[in-house]
Amino acid sequence: MAGVPAPPTAEDLTGGEIFLRLAPEDLIHEIFLRLPPHPACFHRVSLVCKHWRRLVRDPVFLGRFRARHRHTAPVIGFFGEDASFVPAGEPPDRVTVAPFCLRRENWRVLGCRHGRVLLGSAYRRSADGRSTYRPLQLAVWDPTGRSPLSMFQGPRHEQIPNGRVALRIRGSLICGSGVHDHGSQGEECCSRPYRVVLLFYGSKSNSMFAGIYSSSEATWCELVSLVIPPDLFDGAQPGVLVGNAMYWLSPNECKILDYDLDTNQLHIIENLPMDSHGPYDFYQIVNATDEFEWPDRLGVAAMRGSYLHLFASIIYSEGTTTWLHFRAVEVDTLQHLSPLVKALLISDEDRHTVFLETVDGVFALHLESMEVKKVLACDQALSTMTAYRSFYIAGERALDKDWTLLGKRTAEGDRVATSTWGVESSNEINHSMDNGIDENLT
Repeated sequence: MAGVPAPPTAEDLTGGEIFLRLAPEDLIHEIFLRLPPHPACFHRVSLVCKHWRRLVRDPVFLGRFRARHRHTAPVIGFFGEDASFVPAGEPPDRVTVAPFCLRRENWRVLGCRHGRVLLGSAYRRSADGRSTYRPLQLAVWDPTGRSPLSMFQGPRHEQIPNGRVALRIRGSLICGSGVHDHGSQGEECCSRPYRVVLLFYGSKSNSMFAGIYSSSEATWCELVSLVIPPDLFDGAQPGVLVGNAMYWLSPNECKILDYDLDTNQLHIIENLPMDSHGPYDFYQIVNATDEFEWPDRLGVAAMRGSYLHLFASIIYSEGTTTWLHFRAVEVDTLQHLSPLVKALLISDEDRHTVFLETVDGVFALHLESMEVKKVLACDQALSTMTAYRSFYIAGERALDKDWTLLGKRTAEGDRVATSTWGVESSNEINHSMDNGIDENLT
């Protein structure tokens, strides 16, 4: 018929364009929703044609994809305490460093959860390079820019007994709607409220204090305290959320500090699993729920030699805790793992993963599937690492205003901040305390 163009031939179209002519867009969406949740998959899809690139970057589609895979977000990299970033995996299946490497003066990474990063800062650096202490500043940052930067202060001066906080803190980011119902409506977490759990040691009271900040109310709850020896805090691992309680494990003291988010109470679990030789060489809190189908069961992974032992807690009505040994894994026999395996402490929101270091690199061992996956080369591990899990799509970037709000970027070659957040010496710490400056340092 005159005026009607002839249909294109196969030679005129690319493979992706042929598929687009044959498949409706909603069908393509359904297929894309079933792709593995890894950045490399979407990168390859986006290279097929411009239309597919628009589809996989559409906010509505990304929200559906993240809601569908919310329990299987991959580890795409690791943050160092100084906000440096090391991508996980091997080329070409790993993300670039630039969108994630914050390296802002004064800010330190406290934890990650559901694609967001909790940052803290308790000092500012003046033009002459000296550090000036200030009340604790906290920020919740989404490296992909899907949600705006949120900044707020730590507990008010009058909330803290004696007006002082010790020079060390622990902080954890959790879902604001509660753990048990998180994501039940298929919503994307980065747009939801959050809570921040703060743990710190009182500088004069010999007590541990804990409190919760609610982003929806923009307030801190009433702080709770517990008298404990300072050594218990000094060796404490990063907080781990199991059920609706936060746990900090102190391997040096063989104890666990438990903060119940429902009752706002602190207490100590007085013992860790041991064998006939005494304490194990390595401990890590895990979730034993799936093994026994118990709701939110606290578990511990312990390692001695080449054996990884898994324990589940049994808490009696009077408050005492015993440990049930339910599995032993000889890690040397696992696929991809070379001998000379040692466990590596990495803070991770997934309570079912243990990280193992060998001469070949760092591997993630999933305790349910026993799947082993290499995440870092042998020379990439940092002294302190926090795993970052997200459904990142290439092209997403943090907003420029985030950089402005967080302050000056560190220059290449600048001194890497110490674990005490820029404290130069104990004399400087004592001087600031003698002058009554409110400290909130880690």
